[in-house]
Amino acid sequence: MTGLLVNSLMTSMLVLAVSQPAKGSEETAQAAPVEQGMEARTKLLGRYNLRGVMETASGLELFEDGSFRWFLMVGGLDAFSGGSWSLQDDEVVMVYDPPEEGARYDPLGTVVMKIDGENLLPPQNFGGGAYIKIKPRSESD
Repeated sequence: MTGLLVNSLMTSMLVLAVSQPAKGSEETAQAAPVEQGMEARTKLLGRYNLRGVMETASGLELFEDGSFRWFLMVGGLDAFSGGSWSLQDDEVVMVYDPPEEGARYDPLGTVVMKIDGENLLPPQNFGGGAYIKIKPRSESD
């Protein structure tokens, strides 16, 4: 069961690509969609923890430069990776770096997650659950 969960989890990770507006002669008409895309992308930045998958710990962090870090701990497997992400419509597309030599897991490739408010929903074959955005602590905490 753990092997099946790990394999389905591993085959589905993702990258986000920022949509580029079509080049045209009217810059003002294009400014609003570009600003909206940047605002949506900025809201995605930060840390997420996987919830809803028993006996599994996983986290994801999206950075402003379009890179990400990711980890998964399930059973005797600890997997750490990263890559690049982009925003495409209402989905985050993640492209994982190949695993280091000797890693105990297969390459993850590209994974697409749906955006659900502040959270990210992995594909069905990912094993369930949701990546819940972590709220930053205030200075008074």
